[in-house]
Amino acid sequence: MIKWCSYCIHFIGECEPWGDYQISHGVCPACYQRLLTSDVPHPGPVQELKAFFRSMQRLARLDHPGDVARILAESRRLGIPAMDLMLGILQPLLVEIGLLWAAGRVTVAAEHHFSALVDDLLAHLRPGPDPAAEPGPPRLVLLGAEGNDHVLGLKMAGPYFLAAGVPTLTLLTPLPARELLELLDHHRPAAVGFSIALPEQLAQVQETARRIRRLPAPPRHLLVGGAAARAGLALDPALDLRLCRQLPEALALLR
Repeated sequence: MIKWCSYCIHFIGECEPWGDYQISHGVCPACYQRLLTSDVPHPGPVQELKAFFRSMQRLARLDHPGDVARILAESRRLGIPAMDLMLGILQPLLVEIGLLWAAGRVTVAAEHHFSALVDDLLAHLRPGPDPAAEPGPPRLVLLGAEGNDHVLGLKMAGPYFLAAGVPTLTLLTPLPARELLELLDHHRPAAVGFSIALPEQLAQVQETARRIRRLPAPPRHLLVGGAAARAGLALDPALDLRLCRQLPEALALLR
């Protein structure tokens, strides 16, 4: 389930059942504290938010492009911040449409049209600071697994960590293992995050992780995320890889 605060209309996070891509509602920590002090905030337009999400679900199943301007205008009308639009609506819908495509319930064209729409929306959103303004070496390096051509998740994750104050280097094109090891040895980040779209991509990531662990100063955390990670993966315990279904799980390790 995709949980939003019913008062301030901010994305809270995803929760079980993981395969249910519908909006639920709760109370975020800030609104909960206001409720404790009797300063009760006014409930937000939860039903309108749900209707907006359902309209995006329908659009994702159609074999034609969406109207970027209309979607952005409606999200602004509802007061949805750019980061929440990315993580609370676009990201789960990308996962859902990928699963529907894999099950043969939507066409390849529909999946491609929705991916192109999300890419266009991301180009218009400015959810965090300019990566070029981030000083110093990266504390986090993000990249896709070999064979994972889906970069939209990385395009969302990079700004999320930058906005949270974590200097992040996002590699949209996978590096050969030797070049990646040289980069990590040079920058010595605290963590590396791999995005995995399909379970069969895990074997290559685990082999790369073995080589990373042999560096003179390896990263403290090796993280595995992406669509396949949400469904759960059996990781090699000897490599100390960490499965992250949600970005806040990774962020907590870097604070």
